[in-house]
Amino acid sequence: MTNTATQAEFTKLCKFRQQAYQLFHHRKDSFFELMDAIIQTPNATSFAELSLAAACTRQWHSLYKAIAAVSYDKDELDSLCVEQIPNQGVVHFAIDLMSVRRMRSESLKERVYCHGAKREVGGTGVIIGLPYSIAAWSTARGSSFAPAVNIRRVKPDETAVKVAVEQVCWLGHWTPPGMAWRAGLDGGYGNREFFAPLSEKEVQVVARTRCDRVFYHRATAQEYCGRGRRAVFGRVFRLKDSTTWTVPDQEVTFFDSTHGLVQLQLWRGLGFRGAGHYKGKFTEVEVIRSRIHLEKEKPPPEHWYMAHNGKKEQTISARDWYDTIAHRWTIEPANRFRKQRLYAELPKVREAETSDHFLMAMQLVEWQLYLAKDAVVQKCLPWQKPLEAEKITPNRVIQSLPSYYSIVGTPTRQVQGRGKGKGWLKGRKRKPPTKYKLVAKSRQKVANMSKKE
Repeated sequence: MTNTATQAEFTKLCKFRQQAYQLFHHRKDSFFELMDAIIQTPNATSFAELSLAAACTRQWHSLYKAIAAVSYDKDELDSLCVEQIPNQGVVHFAIDLMSVRRMRSESLKERVYCHGAKREVGGTGVIIGLPYSIAAWSTARGSSFAPAVNIRRVKPDETAVKVAVEQVCWLGHWTPPGMAWRAGLDGGYGNREFFAPLSEKEVQVVARTRCDRVFYHRATAQEYCGRGRRAVFGRVFRLKDSTTWTVPDQEVTFFDSTHGLVQLQLWRGLGFRGAGHYKGKFTEVEVIRSRIHLEKEKPPPEHWYMAHNGKKEQTISARDWYDTIAHRWTIEPANRFRKQRLYAELPKVREAETSDHFLMAMQLVEWQLYLAKDAVVQKCLPWQKPLEAEKITPNRVIQSLPSYYSIVGTPTRQVQGRGKGKGWLKGRKRKPPTKYKLVAKSRQKVANMSKKE
């Protein structure tokens, strides 16, 4: 358990904890004890129950103060997480929305209607809570390890698409200069509101889009009649009308272990009409048509994707875009792990910023699990079988890591006695918290907001 190889791997984890500890300012000791308590508590039914973990040397209410009053350098912490990514080949990121359910928290000011698995509002897939846009690193295709590198809450005056654009730009600014990376997103981002702001950015992103989109070729000189202003948009390219399709720039067929026989068709140089600031401008994208399981008698419906290659000197093949799309799946089980085991929905706080701090703790816990996955010896329950090294899951690591805390250690300081507080002053009146009403972002009925998968 304490061989040389294991000690070397734990050195990476200890170094990460020390570096992260230096980026905190106020309440950092209790905040780190909270992270260790999350790892050590497998079945917490309340937030206060985390204070019963062996890592908590302070009183139970210190955990509430930790997430309420902690201060840190968020950009530096996120950058520290990016530094842990091995720069080998193309690095794949995934961006998706995760909603923290707060159905009955009337004193929480910035709650909004958001999509979720539970059917609480009008019997549809709509919940009330705090939506978070998560940019995560996809470690490997088919893996459930997708540690977050940047988590941002979508405020009531923002949209998830706008926040995702800012996160893509953040990745372009904070990733190391020599790191080649691409980001994959789901169908909620395959629109002009997402791709138009990125048209002049040197980033590479791909997102699934609707099958009824309309694109255009650039107008050619032969199409100009000689009078008036030259046209910007030329021949139409309708995804639902195959008669408008031109010959693909690339077409490839191959067999995939997960999706069977796959056929990809790629068109370059297409664009769509912008709106608002981008009205009248040609926003160029690459369009990909994907068909999978062609070996079956009735294959599933085709999928369409939009891609933006901001590095014109580099040509990305359809197979490379497909690889990024396949890596996006890892964020789905990672979101489920964040809610079920990392207790993303456990603290019932009154301030949205306090919930932001707790998700930062969750992000740092994820990276500690990733850095420890090659060092721990699996601790299996009686009905569990040991997993292969490349198939180990975050849940198996968090199950085994508490046994190694004597090796890992803690950067926190010892508790210093400060006497007993005066408590609640006699005669001081208690003021009930303010309750806030929910306001939908649009006039669309909430009953019709169910997400179409």
